[in-house]
Amino acid sequence: MSERPTPGHGAALLSTPGLVVLAVVAFAVELALFGGVGAIAYVAVGSGLTAWLAALAATAAVVLLWGLFMAPKARFRLPAGARLVAAAALCLGTAYGLVQSGFPAWGWFVGVAGLAVVAAQVALPTAPDARP
Repeated sequence: MSERPTPGHGAALLSTPGLVVLAVVAFAVELALFGGVGAIAYVAVGSGLTAWLAALAATAAVVLLWGLFMAPKARFRLPAGARLVAAAALCLGTAYGLVQSGFPAWGWFVGVAGLAVVAAQVALPTAPDARP
């Protein structure tokens, strides 16, 4: 049995240029997803202070939920399969909402890049989640 860490965890995350690119794209998709949820809320409410408050609340909610259930150091991290399904659903839902809200390029980026990151996570070997 190999003692080497599995790519995608800890210091081994940045072990190859391909994984560095994947990590950067994944982070960009997360930021675009968070901002996209806020943009969708803003457009849905209209304009003015109420729209800005809706955008702030929607963004804060998705960041909080992501931090609790999806992030690598999440307190209640979902199992890998559930995380992949949730990430794909969030990316597709946000992409659709962005396109419908008048942000097609942003929507396509979130949808296509988000699904590419999910597909890469399915294809890459991973170590089991370490739970204290």
